[in-house]
Parts: sequence; structure tokens; C-alpha cells
Amino acid sequence: MPFCDQVRDTNQRVVLYEVIPPPEGTLDQAVQSSLESLQELCRRVNINAINIPEVRREGRPGERSAKLISKIEPRQYGQLIQQTLSGQVETIVNRGVVYEPLSQQREWLRTTWEEYGIRNLVLVGGESGQTHYPGPSVTEAARLITAAPNDDPLVATDYFCGGITIPARREEPARLIAKAQHGLEFFTSQVLYEAGNTKRLLQDYARLCRQRGETPRRIFLSFAPVSSGKDIEFLKWLGVEMPAHIEHFILDGWIGVAWRSIKIASQVLDEILGFAEAEGLNLPLGLNIEHVMRHNFEASREMTTELSEVYAGHSKTHEVKT
Repeated sequence: MPFCDQVRDTNQRVVLYEVIPPPEGTLDQAVQSSLESLQELCRRVNINAINIPEVRREGRPGERSAKLISKIEPRQYGQLIQQTLSGQVETIVNRGVVYEPLSQQREWLRTTWEEYGIRNLVLVGGESGQTHYPGPSVTEAARLITAAPNDDPLVATDYFCGGITIPARREEPARLIAKAQHGLEFFTSQVLYEAGNTKRLLQDYARLCRQRGETPRRIFLSFAPVSSGKDIEFLKWLGVEMPAHIEHFILDGWIGVAWRSIKIASQVLDEILGFAEAEGLNLPLGLNIEHVMRHNFEASREMTTELSEVYAGHSKTHEVKT
């Protein structure tokens, strides 16, 4: 079943694995080894698609705790993944649509479809709503891509598009609906280390969809392991909400940091899914596991296995009434 149909099937459990492309200049043998690792992961766990972020220099406040290293282009790595896995899973490429003018975005979209064989995108905006960017907003890009007029060269493409959701933003439910009305069909959350903001988002989104007669889109709940205080600082720099008592628990002891982060993620996921089920929110939810830092890949494999079991155990959450 194509990835787009899996996402649209509200009774289908869908799991994404998010992988950062190797650094530019990585030897072919090392790239092949990374592809084989992904292949083995997909054999161990039912992964529906591989999600590939776009790593850019960001203008966030504060000092970046992890050095920025240029990566292989996401669409290039996505093509290699699809070739290696031979149709087992599709790839999703994240694209920052605000950073380049519309003419360049059009060319990128055409080339990505025709030459790289990518069919799924996550459209990403800028870091700040106060900054003027040269490219289109996420909603403008979504409308362009998913509802191109007949005289537009993009009409030859048929991308399945998603977006990003940040649960802590109070206006987020209305933003999700607006983006869906412009063609986005799923959303991946920011990495989660607490349940409160996400529970509120899901409750408010479900209520607003009912009030406006809108069909809820699938929301993928994102998680990533950490193995050091430096990893936590990097996640916090990215905007991840991590309560002080959670951070203290994870770092409690000179070994076992990754294990404790997986334990917390499992508890948070269980709490969110249990809440959605108990409240009868009737929302299609999914799971997105990231490794964020290369040294956490093995821990992310363990997290994928454990959280997939939690996800599968909440089957009622995914029996969405249509």
C-alpha cells in the first residue's frame, strides 16, 4: 500500500523513522553501511516510511551545542534509500520552503519529482515569524504544490505533503486546520519529552475540527533518545520542551542515560495515547522516531522497538470513526 494511502487510512498504524543524512564527502562504503543499517532496522520493526530532515544553519538564539556539519542532500539520500530498500518503504524529504524564491522552489520541486523519484514531502517554515524570508510560506507552498493550475509546470507532480506541528503554540489547532485546507495531509510533532502540551493540542484540535466540520489529519508524535547532557542541551536549543525533573531523572547516574530517555519517552507516549482514547478524541495518530545525533542511532533502534509496542497496544486509539 502506498504511504499516502497508509496515512489516509485512519485505522492503520503508521510508524516513521527519521534519519539524518551522512555528512558531505562521506565515502561510498560508509554511505552503503548506513543504508544497510536502515535496511536491518526495517527488518526488525515495521517502518512505513523513512523521514529525512533538511539540516540548515539556523538563526536561533543561544549557542548551538553541536557543530553544524554539511550533509548529503536529503533528496539524494532519499533516492539511495529507496533504491536500497527496493520498494519496502518510501522516503519523505523535508523541505524548507521559505529560504529560496518561488522560481527556485519550482525548479527544486520539478527536479526532485522527475530525477530523484521522491513522492512525499514535509514542508517546513522558518525559525521566526518575525523574519522576512525570500520564499513562500508553508501554506502558500502547500497551495502551490497540491492545487497547481493547469498552466503551472508543477501540475505534472503529485506530491503527498505534510507539515510540522509545535504542541506548545496555543494557536496551533487553528494553524493545523488552515494548513490542511491548503493541502497538507499529515503533521509531525516536535520531539516530545512531556505530555501536557500535546494532550491539550490534541483535545483542542479535535474539538475545533468537530466545530468546523473538518476532517482531522494524522499527527505523528515524535521522540528521540539522548545519551548525554550535551544531547539534551541541543534538543532544548532546537526548542524541545523538557521539564527540569525529567532532565534530572535522565541524567541521574553515570550510565544508563539513553535507557532512561527511552523509558521517559515510553511513558509520555503511553500517557498521550491513553488520554486520546479516554477522551474519545477520534484522531488518527502516528509515531515518528528520530536519532538527532549520529551516536544515538543504536539507542533510537531500541526506542523504535519499545515505542512501537506501546503504540500497537493502544489499538482503540487508532480505530477512528468515519
